[in-house]
Amino acid sequence: SSRRRHTRSLCDWSSDVCSSDLGFVHASYAAALAQLPINHRGFLTGSIDIVFQAGSQRPGGDGRWWVADWKSNWLGSLDEDGRPLACGPRHYNQPAMQALMEASHYPLQAHLYLVALHRYLGWRLPGYTPERDLGGYAYIFLRGTPGGSGRGALPGAVPGMLVERPPIARILALDAALGGGDRPGMEPHLEPGLERGFSGC
Repeated sequence: SSRRRHTRSLCDWSSDVCSSDLGFVHASYAAALAQLPINHRGFLTGSIDIVFQAGSQRPGGDGRWWVADWKSNWLGSLDEDGRPLACGPRHYNQPAMQALMEASHYPLQAHLYLVALHRYLGWRLPGYTPERDLGGYAYIFLRGTPGGSGRGALPGAVPGMLVERPPIARILALDAALGGGDRPGMEPHLEPGLERGFSGC
């Protein structure tokens, strides 16, 4: 059936991300992902908080398009009775956020967002090339953001922010598992003048 076919494809994809060429952060998460009872018929819904372009005119920008998601998960410390003691940037280090991401299946969510962005850019951005134009994802845990003090942190090490740019091969593999690829009737269509309004922030 269609449902069985798509479920098998997603399991195949979760196995593929364990391979070294796709470079998943933790292979253990890919193994857990393969156990999820996912059934679908090619239509998924969700809400991306924001899509932005890392403008090439700004420091560190390369013109790629990214997705960002705001999270309010609590990662603070508790007393012996389980009552909250404190919660702040020091609790939102990279290992703690990575563990939370995996426990909540946020990596899967992020990759689905990137597949959606990949398809949208393919339809709407003239001359779209994923290797050049597609970026990654930034998950921002609001309780862990350091405010102005984070400006002195090393790139990629800001508390409360987890950033990854997955290999393009991984995104394309998930896109294919979800029935993507070249399909009749799915050619890009741009309304007159749209390309002028499609610019980064």
